[in-house]
Amino acid sequence: MRPRLPSLALACLTLTACALGGPPSPPGLTYGVPTETQVTYTVEERSDMDIDAEGQSMQARGSSSMTLGVAFTESTEGVTVTMHVRELQATLSNPMGSQSADQEGIEGPVVITLDRTGEVTLVEEPEVTGTVAQFFQSPRLAYGFFPKLPGRAAGAGDSWTDTLSFEGTPGGNEIKATSVLDYVIEGDTVVDGRSLVKIAFEGTVDQSGRGQVTGMDFTQNLSGTTSGWFLWDLQRRLFVESRSDGDLRGSMEVSAAPFPLALRVRQQGHVRLEDAM
Repeated sequence: MRPRLPSLALACLTLTACALGGPPSPPGLTYGVPTETQVTYTVEERSDMDIDAEGQSMQARGSSSMTLGVAFTESTEGVTVTMHVRELQATLSNPMGSQSADQEGIEGPVVITLDRTGEVTLVEEPEVTGTVAQFFQSPRLAYGFFPKLPGRAAGAGDSWTDTLSFEGTPGGNEIKATSVLDYVIEGDTVVDGRSLVKIAFEGTVDQSGRGQVTGMDFTQNLSGTTSGWFLWDLQRRLFVESRSDGDLRGSMEVSAAPFPLALRVRQQGHVRLEDAM
């Protein structure tokens, strides 16, 4: 979840031993179609915003909870992933009022393709209308849900770096983001009787936006850090859970204020695999 920390997912191709025998080769961290091709995830996010208006402090709070149906199919590029927003509850409150939205106004899926290393191609976006356009940004979901992988065998202590840049105009607003994340495999852990791989990450984020929110024109620039971890099921080849924290600082200009506002945004994200669809 990016900052939303990129919310994360993995797939793994298991390499077998050669015909001459010997121990199995280590699994490769690459994308492929998982054993369960239709699954459900819940995605929870929270943002705490501290605004400094030339010495006057204000706070704004945002939160969302989303149920996401995800389907995987094989494609010439590697994997096609189709994501449907089944449910969404989102709120934003600030000193001038509050807004809320649900999944009404999101028509159609987010469709992407992933190659072996997790390079994303955005194929299709839903039509988003009404208030929900201020909360749901399909480019962030498309580019932020899945991390890039090393595309090779990897074990505890191995690391790699992911540089991600994207931009879009969801709901008529302009967004642009760049993140540089360092990943390291911490080792195995057992959850509900299953052996899972735990991978930690940390890095930097730069993002900017321009458009309208709560009826006001705005421009925003933020930079900061993010960190967290995710769990991966080697047997099912599925991303199981992740947690992320971000701390960004910058400035915002809004049509209702005669001067730029200093801004700090602290973010938390939690993604969890629920069950097969």
